[in-house]
Amino acid sequence: MFTAQLSRFFAKAPTQVLSLIAVSVLAHVTMSGGRVAASLFALRHGGSEAMAGIAYSLYGLLPALLSLHMGRWIDRVGPRLVMRLSLIAMICGLALPVLWLNLPVILLTATLGGFGFGSYMLAANVCVSYMDFEQESERVGMIGWLQLGNSVSSVVGPSLVGLLIDFSGFRAAFGGLALIVLGSFLTSYRVHLPDGKRERARAPRGDASVVRMVFSSPQLLRIYILAMTVSMAWDGFNFMVPVLGQARGYSATVIGMVLSAFAIGTFAIRAALPWLSRRMPEWRQLSLAFALTASVFFLLPLARSSVLLATLGFIFGLAAGAGQPNILSLIYRAMPDGKAGEGAGLRSMMGNLMGLTGPSVYGAVSTLFGAVPVFLIIACVMSVSSWQAQRGAHHSLQAG
Repeated sequence: MFTAQLSRFFAKAPTQVLSLIAVSVLAHVTMSGGRVAASLFALRHGGSEAMAGIAYSLYGLLPALLSLHMGRWIDRVGPRLVMRLSLIAMICGLALPVLWLNLPVILLTATLGGFGFGSYMLAANVCVSYMDFEQESERVGMIGWLQLGNSVSSVVGPSLVGLLIDFSGFRAAFGGLALIVLGSFLTSYRVHLPDGKRERARAPRGDASVVRMVFSSPQLLRIYILAMTVSMAWDGFNFMVPVLGQARGYSATVIGMVLSAFAIGTFAIRAALPWLSRRMPEWRQLSLAFALTASVFFLLPLARSSVLLATLGFIFGLAAGAGQPNILSLIYRAMPDGKAGEGAGLRSMMGNLMGLTGPSVYGAVSTLFGAVPVFLIIACVMSVSSWQAQRGAHHSLQAG
């Protein structure tokens, strides 16, 4: 039955689904690989660990600050143009170290790459809001499959960059990544993507911003706050599991196994979202996902075996992997015509800001009081989030 549901899903918009996944996988390979290459270059060429962290973080700096403006840009000119211009920005950034290989150029590459990829993924996700589906719930499955491609490329990118650096050096690594983005850019001309003309014609003028809409609507505000808690739990797990493992003397292999189990869980749930979304509405999925997340964070400090830790990591992966697609689907459904990009941009900005500030807070609390309070705080927040998602479901039924 699961296979039959997937077949029906791809029968709805096979060209658009495969087009977005194909172009996005190639683009995301360079993002995941570029971060590794930039931080390694900083470490190996006189930079400190702090400088390596700066090089890594610059990929997320501009998206954290400019995602809302990126979303408005997408609403004005359409997603296809933004996707292609973003790929050009990434190509230019990656080509710079091939010509001038030094630390300032690497930092510029990270900044351009982060801006290009952030605007690209926003536009790719907005494409989903313009696609027609027989049932609105199928949009969640489409978003899940788009992010499934990103999960695959997150594994391929760092491995590919590592091989290129070891065998041919950093110039070849950045040059290879630039060629991959060029392949993504050329592929975008060979596949069907929304052109945005219809959306530009519908875009409202002079109306309230999405920020004002969100803070004037309790239901919309609930969606965006829950989006921040998804990012909070995701970053909390990836940051605190190594901290917990280090405190307990676990090997890097064990810590890596737990994080890999989490990645497998996100992959599995995103693969199943086309089937799951036809049986469970977004709010219900979020309520269940947050409840699972709360349970995992309550149990993580108590888990003493590597197998149990990996099992909890996999369960959290199932919960976390379902969060963002359902949040985006609710946002697209709530946004008026011509505001999908701005709505997604606001979500991206809030998530990136949480990603920039959250680990610092977790580290400070962990230094003062140990790792356990961090896990318990996140567990309590996710418990409240599950209750809020249930309230959202009740409100949605009343409104319907």
